[in-house]
Amino acid sequence: MIRPTALRAATRAVARTTTTTTAAPRSAASFSTSAKRSGGGHGPVYDPPSGWLFGVKPGEKYQNEGWENIFFYGFCGSLAVFAVAYAWKPDTS
Repeated sequence: MIRPTALRAATRAVARTTTTTTAAPRSAASFSTSAKRSGGGHGPVYDPPSGWLFGVKPGEKYQNEGWENIFFYGFCGSLAVFAVAYAWKPDTS
């Protein structure tokens, strides 16, 4: 025999699952709960091919962008710090 409290709890659980599954139908392929976003609004990002390596014609001097020097020195500097720290790490063997 089923206890009345267990029967009420089961009825509530079934009612709750049917309302949640019918209230928000989702695509079977969608794993995200957030809305799908399209690309930004900053204009086209496609640069048509010019035929030159990195878009620089032969004989022209490449002009660095503002972030390139910071990135180069930061990356190489962190590698140098890592090499020094690795060389002087304590021997734990």
